[in-house]
Amino acid sequence: MLNRNTSGSSSGSAVAVAANLCAAAVGTETDGSIISPSSVNGIVGIKPTVGLVSRSGVIPISHTQDTAGPMARTVRDAAILLGELVGVDPRDKATAESQGKSMNDYTKFLDPKRPARSANRRGPQLFGFHDAVDAVMAQALEAMKRLGATIIDPADIPNMDKVGEHETTVLLYELKADLKRLSGQLGSQSAGAFAEGGHHLQ
Repeated sequence: MLNRNTSGSSSGSAVAVAANLCAAAVGTETDGSIISPSSVNGIVGIKPTVGLVSRSGVIPISHTQDTAGPMARTVRDAAILLGELVGVDPRDKATAESQGKSMNDYTKFLDPKRPARSANRRGPQLFGFHDAVDAVMAQALEAMKRLGATIIDPADIPNMDKVGEHETTVLLYELKADLKRLSGQLGSQSAGAFAEGGHHLQ
């Protein structure tokens, strides 16, 4: 379909997973580039805590926000890939914080008997703009309730629309500094191929 937006800069990874071209993929996110295309394409995306996964080789936008993360068709597949991605990397100082805290197996947390909780944020960008979308969302929320999930609805946060203003300021300042640092690291080496969906450097 050419009349739909796959969303976010890691949309290539999301589409590949959704189309069964691969079992899982890796995306990178500053703000929404894993989560948004995962949601739009009906797959599972995880943005790990910054420092859990190395950003070495990732073209920086904001070092306080950027991280790579797994994208997969199921929560289990995403958890398996997350376990393979984590680890301390001397090339990324932020990963030192995860020393002794990361795990190689996150599937042990997938307990089907553990009650799930989901917060449902409403707002003009998410609800009320299309009747068909509202109907699908209502069906999804009811299905989750039937399966035993606790739905917090609405979960609106006051002044949420103002959060992005400060985030963008941080991004713009860090982008300039981080690109300068990256270019210094590369020196005369070729930057290689830049992959969209992230900011991967190969």
